Amino acid sequence: MTLFHLLWLFILLLNVDISSQQTEVTCSNQRPEHVYYWGVRPWQRYRLDDTTRYWCERGYNRTGGVTRATCGRNGWMPNPLCEELMGCGAPPHLEDGDIKHSIKTEYSHNERVEYQCQSYYTMEGEPFRTCIEGEWIGQMRCLEPCIVNEDDHRQHHITLKSTDRKYFTHDEIIEYRCARGIPVGSVRMRQRCNSGVILLPSCQ
Repeated sequence: MTLFHLLWLFILLLNVDISSQQTEVTCSNQRPEHVYYWGVRPWQRYRLDDTTRYWCERGYNRTGGVTRATCGRNGWMPNPLCEELMGCGAPPHLEDGDIKHSIKTEYSHNERVEYQCQSYYTMEGEPFRTCIEGEWIGQMRCLEPCIVNEDDHRQHHITLKSTDRKYFTHDEIIEYRCARGIPVGSVRMRQRCNSGVILLPSCQ
């Protein structure tokens, strides 16, 4: 092989090496915005399709639910790595109940509000609703009390056994006695309030 051919081969290989260096894709070692934990090491070089683990700051979530960032031709993917979690508007109304504290127009992700039922009503479920990515999560309801109706008692010839109360909360036991006569029928003299409904015994 002549000197000319050797020189030509050297120049060709040099151009290929320079071209490959110019087209090589690398990604920055700097921690991206809103990333809390960044698995990239400052001394390492990250090339196309390399991956690393990461976690986002509080109030942000990894975009698309990915668990690793991938080095792409335009930098780390997905872009952005972290997206802000959506907040909520005013919390929903609770029938026969109220929110304990003053209501705001906007709530951040993971913020919660506490509810309470009106007097004599009983709450079924947890008293909290939580803002999760733009949606209020949490179910509860206020169960009605049973209200003493004297007219109904007179029609059934009964009276309360040992109290003159007007309200009984849900699931509370109510005991009756005959105002006159003796008990008749299948309804017992000891009943349980069921969300505003109570079965009345009868006497004759």
